Amino acid sequence: MLESSLYYKDMLDYWGQRDKDYQLFALSNEEWRNVAILCKFLKVFYDVTCVFSGSNYPTANLYFRGVWKVHKVLLDTVKGPYSFLTPMVKQMQEKFNKYWAEYSLILSCAAILDPRYKLNYMQYCFTTIYGIHASDFVETNLSNLRLLFDEYVKKSKSTSSSLAGSSNVSDKNPVDSSLGEHNVNNVDFGGDFDESDDYKRYLNESSTRSEKSQLDIYLEEPELELNSQIDVLDYWSKSSVRYNELSLLARDLLAIPISIVASESAFSMGKEVITPLRSSLKPKTVQAVVCLDDWMRAKGFSTGNYYSRFIVVILYYFLSI
Repeated sequence: MLESSLYYKDMLDYWGQRDKDYQLFALSNEEWRNVAILCKFLKVFYDVTCVFSGSNYPTANLYFRGVWKVHKVLLDTVKGPYSFLTPMVKQMQEKFNKYWAEYSLILSCAAILDPRYKLNYMQYCFTTIYGIHASDFVETNLSNLRLLFDEYVKKSKSTSSSLAGSSNVSDKNPVDSSLGEHNVNNVDFGGDFDESDDYKRYLNESSTRSEKSQLDIYLEEPELELNSQIDVLDYWSKSSVRYNELSLLARDLLAIPISIVASESAFSMGKEVITPLRSSLKPKTVQAVVCLDDWMRAKGFSTGNYYSRFIVVILYYFLSI
Protein backbone atom coordinates (compact mmCIF):
# COMPACT_ATOMS: atom_id res chain seq x y z
CA MET A 1 0.00 0.00 0.00
CA LEU A 2 2.86 2.37 0.75
CA GLU A 3 4.47 1.65 -2.61
CA SER A 4 1.14 2.30 -4.37
CA SER A 5 0.64 5.60 -2.57
CA LEU A 6 4.16 6.74 -3.50
CA TYR A 7 3.51 5.78 -7.11
CA TYR A 8 0.42 8.02 -7.17
CA LYS A 9 1.97 10.82 -5.10
CA ASP A 10 1.67 13.52 -7.78
CA MET A 11 -1.91 12.58 -8.52
CA LEU A 12 -2.86 12.64 -4.83
CA ASP A 13 -1.20 16.04 -4.38
CA TYR A 14 -3.12 17.38 -7.37
CA TRP A 15 -6.33 15.95 -5.98
CA GLY A 16 -5.67 17.66 -2.65
CA GLN A 17 -5.46 21.02 -4.42
CA ARG A 18 -8.71 20.48 -6.31
CA ASP A 19 -10.90 18.74 -3.73
CA LYS A 20 -11.58 20.61 -0.50
CA ASP A 21 -12.89 17.50 1.25
CA TYR A 22 -9.63 15.63 0.55
CA GLN A 23 -7.45 18.46 1.79
CA LEU A 24 -7.96 17.22 5.34
CA PHE A 25 -6.13 14.00 4.40
CA ALA A 26 -3.50 15.46 2.08
CA LEU A 27 0.12 14.89 3.14
CA SER A 28 2.77 17.53 3.38
CA ASN A 29 6.15 17.18 1.66
CA GLU A 30 7.76 16.15 4.95
CA GLU A 31 5.09 13.49 5.50
CA TRP A 32 5.65 12.14 2.01
CA ARG A 33 9.36 11.96 2.78
CA ASN A 34 8.61 9.96 5.92
CA VAL A 35 6.37 7.61 3.93
CA ALA A 36 9.22 6.94 1.49
CA ILE A 37 11.65 6.28 4.38
CA LEU A 38 9.18 3.98 6.12
CA CYS A 39 8.49 2.10 2.89
CA LYS A 40 12.20 1.49 2.33
CA PHE A 41 12.62 0.35 5.94
CA LEU A 42 9.71 -2.12 5.83
CA LYS A 43 10.70 -3.49 2.41
CA VAL A 44 13.52 -5.48 4.03
CA PHE A 45 11.08 -7.21 6.39
CA TYR A 46 8.65 -7.88 3.56
CA ASP A 47 11.31 -9.50 1.36
CA VAL A 48 12.70 -11.67 4.17
CA THR A 49 9.20 -12.74 5.20
CA CYS A 50 8.40 -13.74 1.62
CA VAL A 51 11.51 -15.91 1.50
CA PHE A 52 11.02 -17.53 4.89
CA SER A 53 7.29 -18.08 4.41
CA GLY A 54 7.54 -19.37 0.86
CA SER A 55 5.74 -22.60 0.03
CA ASN A 56 8.48 -23.66 -2.42
CA TYR A 57 10.64 -25.00 0.41
CA PRO A 58 13.51 -22.48 0.62
CA THR A 59 16.81 -24.13 1.51
CA ALA A 60 18.40 -23.50 4.91
CA ASN A 61 21.31 -21.48 3.50
CA LEU A 62 18.95 -18.50 3.02
CA TYR A 63 18.29 -18.24 6.77
CA PHE A 64 21.53 -16.57 7.85
CA ARG A 65 21.54 -13.77 5.29
CA GLY A 66 17.86 -12.98 5.89
CA VAL A 67 18.14 -12.77 9.68
CA TRP A 68 21.34 -10.74 9.44
CA LYS A 69 19.71 -8.19 7.13
CA VAL A 70 16.84 -7.66 9.56
CA HIS A 71 19.27 -7.42 12.48
CA LYS A 72 21.45 -4.90 10.65
CA VAL A 73 18.53 -2.73 9.53
CA LEU A 74 17.18 -2.52 13.08
CA LEU A 75 20.57 -1.48 14.49
CA ASP A 76 21.20 1.09 11.77
CA THR A 77 17.73 2.61 12.02
CA VAL A 78 17.92 3.09 15.79
CA LYS A 79 21.22 4.92 15.39
CA GLY A 80 20.06 6.75 12.27
CA PRO A 81 18.76 10.30 11.81
CA TYR A 82 15.07 9.41 11.46
CA SER A 83 13.72 10.09 14.93
CA PHE A 84 10.10 9.40 13.97
CA LEU A 85 11.02 5.71 13.48
CA THR A 86 12.92 5.28 16.75
CA PRO A 87 10.01 4.37 19.12
CA MET A 88 8.63 1.79 16.71
CA VAL A 89 12.03 0.28 15.92
CA LYS A 90 12.92 -0.10 19.60
CA GLN A 91 9.78 -2.18 20.10
CA MET A 92 10.70 -4.24 17.06
CA GLN A 93 14.18 -4.77 18.48
CA GLU A 94 12.73 -6.19 21.68
CA LYS A 95 10.77 -8.76 19.69
CA PHE A 96 13.76 -9.57 17.50
CA ASN A 97 16.09 -10.03 20.47
CA LYS A 98 13.56 -12.34 22.07
CA TYR A 99 13.20 -14.73 19.15
CA TRP A 100 16.03 -14.16 16.65
CA ALA A 101 19.07 -12.53 18.29
CA GLU A 102 20.72 -15.90 18.90
CA TYR A 103 21.33 -17.15 15.39
CA SER A 104 20.36 -20.78 14.90
CA LEU A 105 23.63 -22.71 14.97
CA ILE A 106 22.60 -25.49 12.63
CA LEU A 107 21.01 -23.13 10.08
CA SER A 108 24.03 -20.84 10.22
CA CYS A 109 26.26 -23.81 9.41
CA ALA A 110 24.14 -24.34 6.31
CA ALA A 111 25.14 -20.84 5.13
CA ILE A 112 28.81 -21.88 5.10
CA LEU A 113 27.87 -24.61 2.62
CA ASP A 114 26.56 -22.00 0.19
CA PRO A 115 29.42 -21.46 -2.32
CA ARG A 116 28.52 -17.74 -2.49
CA TYR A 117 28.95 -17.18 1.26
CA LYS A 118 31.36 -19.59 2.97
CA LEU A 119 33.36 -18.07 5.85
CA ASN A 120 34.22 -14.65 4.43
CA TYR A 121 30.62 -13.52 4.12
CA MET A 122 29.79 -14.81 7.60
CA GLN A 123 32.84 -12.98 8.97
CA TYR A 124 31.69 -9.78 7.27
CA CYS A 125 28.12 -10.08 8.60
CA PHE A 126 29.16 -10.78 12.18
CA THR A 127 31.71 -7.96 12.04
CA THR A 128 28.98 -5.43 11.19
CA ILE A 129 27.01 -6.62 14.22
CA TYR A 130 29.55 -7.62 16.86
CA GLY A 131 32.73 -5.82 15.79
CA ILE A 132 35.94 -7.31 17.17
CA HIS A 133 34.06 -10.27 18.67
CA ALA A 134 32.89 -11.49 15.25
CA SER A 135 35.65 -14.13 15.01
CA ASP A 136 34.27 -15.91 18.08
CA PHE A 137 30.89 -16.43 16.40
CA VAL A 138 32.49 -17.56 13.14
CA GLU A 139 34.75 -20.02 14.95
CA THR A 140 31.79 -21.45 16.87
CA ASN A 141 29.91 -22.14 13.62
CA LEU A 142 32.97 -23.57 11.89
CA SER A 143 33.92 -25.86 14.78
CA ASN A 144 30.41 -27.27 14.94
CA LEU A 145 30.38 -27.79 11.19
CA ARG A 146 33.68 -29.67 11.48
CA LEU A 147 32.20 -31.91 14.16
CA LEU A 148 29.26 -32.69 11.91
CA PHE A 149 31.55 -33.37 8.97
CA ASP A 150 33.73 -35.71 11.05
CA GLU A 151 30.65 -37.77 11.89
CA TYR A 152 29.83 -38.13 8.20
CA VAL A 153 33.42 -39.15 7.46
CA LYS A 154 33.31 -41.80 10.20
CA LYS A 155 30.03 -43.12 8.88
CA SER A 156 31.41 -43.27 5.35
CA LYS A 157 34.56 -45.09 6.44
CA SER A 158 32.61 -47.66 8.45
CA THR A 159 30.37 -48.29 5.45
CA SER A 160 33.39 -48.67 3.16
CA SER A 161 35.08 -51.03 5.61
CA SER A 162 32.04 -53.28 5.84
CA LEU A 163 31.77 -53.40 2.05
CA ALA A 164 35.46 -54.20 1.69
CA GLY A 165 35.25 -56.95 4.30
CA SER A 166 32.34 -58.63 2.55
CA SER A 167 34.01 -58.62 -0.87
CA ASN A 168 35.92 -61.64 -2.17
CA VAL A 169 38.55 -59.68 -4.04
CA SER A 170 42.05 -60.90 -3.29
CA ASP A 171 44.31 -58.50 -1.44
CA LYS A 172 47.38 -60.01 -3.01
CA ASN A 173 49.54 -57.41 -4.70
CA PRO A 174 49.97 -58.26 -8.41
CA VAL A 175 53.44 -56.71 -8.32
CA ASP A 176 54.55 -59.12 -5.61
CA SER A 177 53.35 -62.12 -7.61
CA SER A 178 55.34 -61.07 -10.63
CA LEU A 179 58.65 -61.00 -8.73
CA GLY A 180 60.56 -64.18 -8.11
CA GLU A 181 62.26 -65.13 -4.93
CA HIS A 182 65.69 -64.63 -6.47
CA ASN A 183 64.98 -61.28 -8.07
CA VAL A 184 68.03 -59.01 -7.96
CA ASN A 185 66.01 -56.28 -6.25
CA ASN A 186 64.90 -58.54 -3.39
CA VAL A 187 67.90 -57.96 -1.17
CA ASP A 188 67.74 -58.90 2.50
CA PHE A 189 70.20 -56.81 4.45
CA GLY A 190 69.86 -59.15 7.37
CA GLY A 191 69.85 -58.27 11.02
CA ASP A 192 67.10 -58.39 13.61
CA PHE A 193 65.85 -54.89 12.87
CA ASP A 194 62.98 -54.77 10.32
CA GLU A 195 61.93 -51.19 9.63
CA SER A 196 59.12 -52.01 7.19
CA ASP A 197 56.30 -51.81 9.75
CA ASP A 198 57.72 -48.66 11.27
CA TYR A 199 58.05 -47.12 7.79
CA LYS A 200 54.41 -47.89 6.98
CA ARG A 201 53.35 -46.25 10.24
CA TYR A 202 55.42 -43.19 9.34
CA LEU A 203 53.77 -42.93 5.93
CA ASN A 204 50.30 -43.16 7.45
CA GLU A 205 51.05 -40.45 10.01
CA SER A 206 52.57 -38.20 7.35
CA SER A 207 49.62 -38.58 5.04
CA THR A 208 47.25 -37.88 7.91
CA ARG A 209 49.08 -34.66 8.76
CA SER A 210 49.36 -33.41 5.19
CA GLU A 211 46.00 -34.53 3.82
CA LYS A 212 43.33 -31.82 3.78
CA SER A 213 39.74 -32.68 4.39
CA GLN A 214 37.02 -32.06 1.84
CA LEU A 215 35.72 -29.25 4.03
CA ASP A 216 39.11 -27.51 4.09
CA ILE A 217 39.50 -27.79 0.31
CA TYR A 218 35.99 -26.42 -0.22
CA LEU A 219 36.60 -23.46 2.09
CA GLU A 220 39.92 -22.61 0.42
CA GLU A 221 38.33 -22.28 -3.00
CA PRO A 222 37.16 -18.77 -4.00
CA GLU A 223 33.53 -17.91 -3.43
CA LEU A 224 31.06 -17.45 -6.25
CA GLU A 225 29.57 -14.03 -6.97
CA LEU A 226 27.48 -12.99 -3.96
CA ASN A 227 24.29 -12.20 -5.89
CA SER A 228 24.67 -14.94 -8.50
CA GLN A 229 21.57 -17.03 -9.10
CA ILE A 230 22.42 -20.66 -8.40
CA ASP A 231 20.58 -23.77 -7.29
CA VAL A 232 22.61 -24.73 -4.26
CA LEU A 233 21.19 -28.26 -4.17
CA ASP A 234 22.13 -28.74 -7.81
CA TYR A 235 25.61 -27.41 -7.03
CA TRP A 236 26.20 -30.05 -4.36
CA SER A 237 24.65 -32.76 -6.50
CA LYS A 238 27.20 -32.03 -9.23
CA SER A 239 30.00 -31.77 -6.65
CA SER A 240 29.22 -35.13 -5.03
CA VAL A 241 32.03 -36.90 -6.89
CA ARG A 242 34.65 -34.47 -5.63
CA TYR A 243 33.14 -33.87 -2.17
CA ASN A 244 31.59 -37.20 -1.31
CA GLU A 245 30.98 -36.92 2.43
CA LEU A 246 30.66 -33.13 2.40
CA SER A 247 27.92 -33.29 -0.25
CA LEU A 248 25.96 -35.70 1.95
CA LEU A 249 26.26 -33.29 4.87
CA ALA A 250 25.18 -30.37 2.65
CA ARG A 251 22.18 -32.31 1.41
CA ASP A 252 20.95 -32.98 4.95
CA LEU A 253 21.64 -29.46 6.29
CA LEU A 254 20.12 -27.60 3.36
CA ALA A 255 16.95 -29.67 3.58
CA ILE A 256 16.15 -28.34 7.06
CA PRO A 257 13.07 -26.08 6.72
CA ILE A 258 13.49 -22.45 7.82
CA SER A 259 9.84 -22.26 8.90
CA ILE A 260 6.84 -24.57 9.12
CA VAL A 261 4.82 -22.58 6.56
CA ALA A 262 5.61 -24.97 3.71
CA SER A 263 4.58 -28.06 5.67
CA GLU A 264 1.42 -26.36 6.93
CA SER A 265 0.44 -25.36 3.41
CA ALA A 266 0.85 -28.98 2.34
CA PHE A 267 -1.65 -30.10 4.98
CA SER A 268 -4.05 -27.23 4.33
CA MET A 269 -4.57 -28.37 0.74
CA GLY A 270 -6.39 -31.47 2.00
CA LYS A 271 -9.81 -29.87 1.56
CA GLU A 272 -9.01 -29.11 -2.06
CA VAL A 273 -8.03 -32.71 -2.80
CA ILE A 274 -10.59 -34.59 -0.73
CA THR A 275 -13.76 -32.72 -1.64
CA PRO A 276 -17.26 -34.03 -0.78
CA LEU A 277 -17.36 -35.57 -4.26
CA ARG A 278 -14.03 -37.32 -3.70
CA SER A 279 -14.50 -38.41 -0.10
CA SER A 280 -14.01 -42.10 -0.97
CA LEU A 281 -10.57 -41.76 -2.56
CA LYS A 282 -8.04 -44.34 -1.53
CA PRO A 283 -4.85 -43.11 0.21
CA LYS A 284 -2.76 -44.14 -2.78
CA THR A 285 -4.95 -42.10 -5.11
CA VAL A 286 -4.80 -39.04 -2.86
CA GLN A 287 -1.01 -39.30 -2.74
CA ALA A 288 -0.83 -39.56 -6.53
CA VAL A 289 -3.11 -36.53 -7.04
CA VAL A 290 -1.10 -34.41 -4.60
CA CYS A 291 2.22 -35.39 -6.23
CA LEU A 292 0.86 -34.73 -9.71
CA ASP A 293 -0.41 -31.32 -8.66
CA ASP A 294 2.98 -30.45 -7.17
CA TRP A 295 4.89 -31.62 -10.26
CA MET A 296 2.61 -29.70 -12.63
CA ARG A 297 2.97 -26.50 -10.62
CA ALA A 298 6.75 -26.91 -10.70
CA LYS A 299 6.58 -27.18 -14.50
CA GLY A 300 4.46 -24.05 -14.75
CA PHE A 301 1.11 -25.70 -15.48
CA SER A 302 -2.01 -24.39 -13.82
CA THR A 303 -4.11 -27.13 -12.26
CA GLY A 304 -7.18 -25.13 -13.09
CA ASN A 305 -6.95 -25.44 -16.87
CA TYR A 306 -8.70 -28.08 -18.94
CA TYR A 307 -5.60 -30.07 -19.84
CA SER A 308 -4.52 -30.42 -16.21
CA ARG A 309 -7.98 -31.45 -15.07
CA PHE A 310 -8.11 -34.03 -17.85
CA ILE A 311 -4.85 -35.64 -16.66
CA VAL A 312 -6.09 -35.74 -13.07
CA VAL A 313 -9.34 -37.38 -14.13
CA ILE A 314 -7.50 -40.03 -16.18
CA LEU A 315 -5.13 -40.69 -13.27
CA TYR A 316 -8.04 -40.98 -10.85
CA TYR A 317 -9.79 -43.44 -13.18
CA PHE A 318 -6.84 -45.82 -13.54
CA LEU A 319 -5.93 -45.73 -9.85
CA SER A 320 -9.51 -46.48 -8.84
CA ILE A 321 -9.77 -49.63 -10.94
